[in-house]
Amino acid sequence: MKKHLIIVLLIFAQIICAQNSEKSEKINNENKTDIEYTRNYTISLINLISTPEKYHGKKVQIIGYISLDFEKNGIYLNKDDYEYAIYSNGFSFSLPEGLLKNSGNKIDKSYVLLAGTFNMNQKGKVGPWSGKLENITRIIGIGNKTNHSND
Repeated sequence: MKKHLIIVLLIFAQIICAQNSEKSEKINNENKTDIEYTRNYTISLINLISTPEKYHGKKVQIIGYISLDFEKNGIYLNKDDYEYAIYSNGFSFSLPEGLLKNSGNKIDKSYVLLAGTFNMNQKGKVGPWSGKLENITRIIGIGNKTNHSND
């Protein structure tokens, strides 16, 4: 029950962030703060799955359940989607060398915030993903204070 409540709260938070992101004005990228970056790029995984054409080629920031498996890194809507291999409820991604700095185990199989450029045409090698996040610039563990960024 507690697990389902956490998932519902995460989804609700993503929806609120997506609404705020769409309403906010463009910012000067040279002077962006973490708050401005989050406000302008964070979208719901649900929005990204349902309207990929709206975000194709754009910087996005999403929250989801991450799996760092050999040759099939993925971020899913929730843990159940990972456990049951529901690739259509997730996205593949490639991490740049050194972004995790030896702490991949701390964020593997947990909820994270992931930022990168969305490509709706890359469906992945392993399964029918809903797209791919490329040029990853940020990965932040939710609740475990693991933060990695190339910004």
